[in-house]
Amino acid sequence: MEVKILGTTDTTRRPRFGALRRPASAAMCGVLLVASMAPLGSQQRAPRLVGVRVDSAHAAPRQPERTFSREFWSWMRDEARRFRELNGGPLAFALRYRIGSDLAREIHQAAQEEGIDPDLAFRLVRVESAFNPRARSRVGALGLTQLMPGTARWLDRSLTHEGRILAPRTNLRVGFRYLHILIDKYDGNLQLALLAYNRGDGAVDRDLRRGRNPENGYSRHVLGVGFDRYSGRGVIAKR
Repeated sequence: MEVKILGTTDTTRRPRFGALRRPASAAMCGVLLVASMAPLGSQQRAPRLVGVRVDSAHAAPRQPERTFSREFWSWMRDEARRFRELNGGPLAFALRYRIGSDLAREIHQAAQEEGIDPDLAFRLVRVESAFNPRARSRVGALGLTQLMPGTARWLDRSLTHEGRILAPRTNLRVGFRYLHILIDKYDGNLQLALLAYNRGDGAVDRDLRRGRNPENGYSRHVLGVGFDRYSGRGVIAKR
């Protein structure tokens, strides 16, 4: 006779599943732990190419590389424009002659409006007045371009007072206009045009008729010598 005691199990007929769960759980934890410690790249496998040879997989077209954006090229164009302006603009002349940027801008603008190369214009003003707007000579020449009052009135009848002739903008505009007239008169000969600006065209013409050289050193002083010598035509298209 078999006696069953409550609260006990029949160990002879039922397998001990509890003893099997513990090794299985430990093994599963180990697998998960190893998987979590594996490198991230090892978990992302490349897709398998079905029907494609291994050596042809390397010849697959690559994604096009990124090119510079439009914003970058726009920025490059703006910087190139600024560089050109700096290289031949008012700021470059201001740094070269150590003058204020406002005055450099006035000279540069007046030269362009009257069709004179700004490089030649700055050279002329440097020799004539050393960039002093209030400059006066012993013979009565006035301002940045050292205009004689008679010459100023001949070119602009409204210039009847010294104050108006001395005004920087007006003085530069009229002085460069006069220089342009002389360059045209002497067919682009800058030496003769500058000598006429300094001595008067009548004196230059008289020396030329007599076979004399009208040079008094002024043109060389303006145009420079050696590597610093001016090599342009003197005139540009008006702006």
